[in-house]
Amino acid sequence: MVTGKSVNLRVRPVVSVDSSFPIDGVISFQDATLGSRVHGLNIEVLFGIGGAIGQTVPGDVSRLLWDSTHILNHVFDAPSQAAGHGVTLLARLRSAWDAAADLDRAVLMRQNSYLTSYSPDVLSEVRRVYYDEPRDQSAVRHRLLKAAEDDAGRIHNGLTSAYQKRGWLNKIIEYSRSEADNKATQYSGSGHIQFEGFTDTNSWGYEFRYPSAENDLKYHQARAAVRQEFLNAWRMSEMCRFGGTTFGNELGAIDLGIRKLQGAYLDTLLFTPSGGIVTAVFHQKGDYVRAGEPVFRVEDDTSVYLVGTVKYRGMLRIGTTLNISTTLFEAEGPTSITVSGEVVSVRGHDSVSEQWDILILCPNVSAAGDPILPLNYNFDFETTTVEEVVVP
Repeated sequence: MVTGKSVNLRVRPVVSVDSSFPIDGVISFQDATLGSRVHGLNIEVLFGIGGAIGQTVPGDVSRLLWDSTHILNHVFDAPSQAAGHGVTLLARLRSAWDAAADLDRAVLMRQNSYLTSYSPDVLSEVRRVYYDEPRDQSAVRHRLLKAAEDDAGRIHNGLTSAYQKRGWLNKIIEYSRSEADNKATQYSGSGHIQFEGFTDTNSWGYEFRYPSAENDLKYHQARAAVRQEFLNAWRMSEMCRFGGTTFGNELGAIDLGIRKLQGAYLDTLLFTPSGGIVTAVFHQKGDYVRAGEPVFRVEDDTSVYLVGTVKYRGMLRIGTTLNISTTLFEAEGPTSITVSGEVVSVRGHDSVSEQWDILILCPNVSAAGDPILPLNYNFDFETTTVEEVVVP
């Protein structure tokens, strides 16, 4: 069996994330500290296709579950991670309050819309009135609106006749006129006394009137309004006819609008998609950060690459399994360990025979759940050996 040596082999994380906010803002809350272990949160699973967007409060189908409070509680302590309070949310922007208010307002209005427009009871009554009432099939769509148009016509014709009789047809009235005829008779013991009076008053206003034209205008406006009401009623009947699709589409459109607000709220919260150790802190609470500007670096030490150059007299290929044995010098004394990994990248070292530039993928968790190798550890040349695992 061929035994190789480490020339400059070192430990690098497989996953390293520089966590940043996708929007500008001022950091108002920050929980993660340098060296602390944080847990990842997969938003694609939470709000992706088939995710939590349409979930409602248990026992209340009118209200969506994922308002700002529910989202914040989940990000603080995702139930599936058993990580403890405050280890998933890294930081929060001051603008989170405004985003939360917009989201919660939309959730409340969506609940009102459901109760007044989209609940089964409401939709049943709408369908009865506008579409499938067996005893009065066309009341709203035809008969009632036709009766309203007929009434408007009778009023118009009656007023036209009255204006014509008075001589006001197509005539502008410049002033209002009033007449009064007063008579009085008084008797006395000695004779007969009679008083008679007649008053004719013309009042000029600031505006002239055109009664017959105004009558025509009101009539045409009424007919136009009735036709619009007929169109609205017809559209509503068509909505009912395809109710299995149309009303669901409207409610779904409301939910998609809320989904955008949920995303906007999540943009104010900082978390990492993969767990690990906080190895760098670039900003503190109160700092102004721009979108994409790193706030934390989180490196996952549960799976690592061994990166560098090894001296090995033999052929190394992708997929080859290697055992790397070394000695760690700790306070209690030297400890010999062996880790196994798969070669995922390899090439010959330029101008030097029997040396390979190599990447070895290794699990880095002990049976007790602790990391085996620290990140950025450099293997000692004298105490490290590399051997191929031969599969029988």
